[in-house]
Amino acid sequence: MKQTGLLKTVMTVTIAAAFLSPAQAQDSQLVYQVQDLLEEIRELRGMVESQQREIENLQRRQRDQYLDLDQRLQALDSQPDRNPAAGSEPVSSSPDTGAAVAQPVSPSSDVPEVRAPIDARAEVTPLTAPAVRQTRDLETPGEEEQRAYDAAFADLRATRYADAAEGFASFLEQWPDSAYAPNAQYWMAETYYVTRDFQTALDYFNELLARYPGSSKQGDALLKIGFSHFELQQWNEARAALEQVRSDFPETTLSRLAEGRLRDMRLAGHF
Repeated sequence: MKQTGLLKTVMTVTIAAAFLSPAQAQDSQLVYQVQDLLEEIRELRGMVESQQREIENLQRRQRDQYLDLDQRLQALDSQPDRNPAAGSEPVSSSPDTGAAVAQPVSPSSDVPEVRAPIDARAEVTPLTAPAVRQTRDLETPGEEEQRAYDAAFADLRATRYADAAEGFASFLEQWPDSAYAPNAQYWMAETYYVTRDFQTALDYFNELLARYPGSSKQGDALLKIGFSHFELQQWNEARAALEQVRSDFPETTLSRLAEGRLRDMRLAGHF
């Protein structure tokens, strides 16, 4: 019955079109063309919205991967500048609940791929060395600063980057000589790095080297200085920082990551 009704409708439209004047037929054709265009626009809008969602998902996954990389680096190659009796800093979280994971990271599964070292060693302009300062005597953290640091770090794990940056900045303002201060400075810089504000991140990583020379975060910060220069397409400065990582921290994950990025630069013809 439905097919019969549809057939009658089509026949009626066809017969009516046969009796239309040329002007009316042309107007009818324009109406159909407009309807086709509107349908195409609706389809294009759907495609754009789908692509926007995919881009947002990709950006979120990229930020999570950046953060996960730094957490693995911390677990493999460095210890926080704190009183050893205070325990180790949580560096990993469950992807579903955000709760801290106490188990150590397995080097066999988490060490990044080791790339072949770079053979060519052309002249590189060295990084500008920060003003020489004596290593600070950092104070054992109290309960209040412990809570403040943990709160900022919890925001970082939960990818609330703006809140984390504000929390670490406030922490450093109140306790610039805390045993947690180098870590707070590093993670504050990291909040800008993972959100792709590479210039601000670079400034804070450099500030870490100047304010806390000799801290356990020095190698991590130097690597991220190289990565930040790379993202800013400052090839000479990137190479200088990464070569310094290789020189100062040989046979470490930091060195292997630096070698990998240097190899990428070489293959891309940046030196």
